[in-house]
Amino acid sequence: MTKKKIQFSKIYFYIIICFNLIILGFISFININIDPEKIYPEKIKIYKNDFKLEENIKKLISSKGKMVYQEKYWNEREFYNIFSKNVHTAECIIFGSSAIVTISANQTPQVLKKSCKTTLNLGLSGGTIEDYLAFSNNIDPKKIRNKKIIMTIHPFTLNFNRDHRWIVNSKNFDVFLEKLRLNKSHKDNNDLKNENLSKLLKNVTNLEYLKTSIKILLHSNKKKFRIQDKVTEDEIKKNNVIMFDGSRKKMLDIPKNRDIDLSPSLINYKILKDRWYDESILKLILNYKKYYEPQNEIVFLLTPYHPEVWKLKNEPIVEAMIIVEKKINEFAKNNNINVIGSYNPSNLNCNKHEFYDAIHASNKCLKKLETFSFFNK
Repeated sequence: MTKKKIQFSKIYFYIIICFNLIILGFISFININIDPEKIYPEKIKIYKNDFKLEENIKKLISSKGKMVYQEKYWNEREFYNIFSKNVHTAECIIFGSSAIVTISANQTPQVLKKSCKTTLNLGLSGGTIEDYLAFSNNIDPKKIRNKKIIMTIHPFTLNFNRDHRWIVNSKNFDVFLEKLRLNKSHKDNNDLKNENLSKLLKNVTNLEYLKTSIKILLHSNKKKFRIQDKVTEDEIKKNNVIMFDGSRKKMLDIPKNRDIDLSPSLINYKILKDRWYDESILKLILNYKKYYEPQNEIVFLLTPYHPEVWKLKNEPIVEAMIIVEKKINEFAKNNNINVIGSYNPSNLNCNKHEFYDAIHASNKCLKKLETFSFFNK
């Protein structure tokens, strides 16, 4: 090979390397700065979103209106971290997963009518005990009185690390554990943070993450939500609608005679067989109770699964519901905590037409929660 050819090959090689580095740099810049899942710290970003989320949520709360937005352009944990700073607006503060997001004193039919004149719903998709604790860091017991703090106990709630999304608010979580005078990092928390670090590195050059980032960038005008007095059925179908009390607006009419997805991956969501509950979480809840009581009251809430799920006796979820509900009722009785609801729809007289799917009951069913309660105070 001649010197010219060797020199040309080297130049070509360096051009390819530089080109690839430029492409990777572009992908990294877009993914870090647009950041669809909000996993990168703001301080490393050059592009800043100038939309004042906290200011607009305060406007929503004071307006008593409804907010229409497209979920894929927002991280809901950002929303609800801000909502959790406004607990003074309600008598009842409700923690939970997507199973409770429609619970409200301001929707029809009204849910928890006997217990709550006003509500602040902090329900999240996949909401876990870590989310509850992270949001609680914004709730100062010295500044609230006569509140009911309602902790929804799902079959997966009494285990750590059932979801990674809470890590966005990990600082709040760690600070709150210190307030409870507990070990700063719960079991396996470091492993979860290492997992999150791995995700940070992976998503820097991830092409799927890039696609989502570009979609958000191209539709940045859609990121600005609308606050309005009324919403149409079409808006509810196409968008997320959040009420001023944090609850979500959903379609009231559920089509009858439709097929319910009973696939194991759905009904056993977050369930680990033979790891039904972690005793350390029950001890943590006792510390939590001491932190907020006697000026306020801790209440447990259980929401039902679809009647067809209960027929699947061999699925882990059925065993989990039986064991966890029994454990929670015993624990609550021993520690003077009221319990509202049940995992079993027959205890509430809920029928199959009152569910959106296998694990989400509509307000037509949820309004019956208080008919099955254990008052231990």
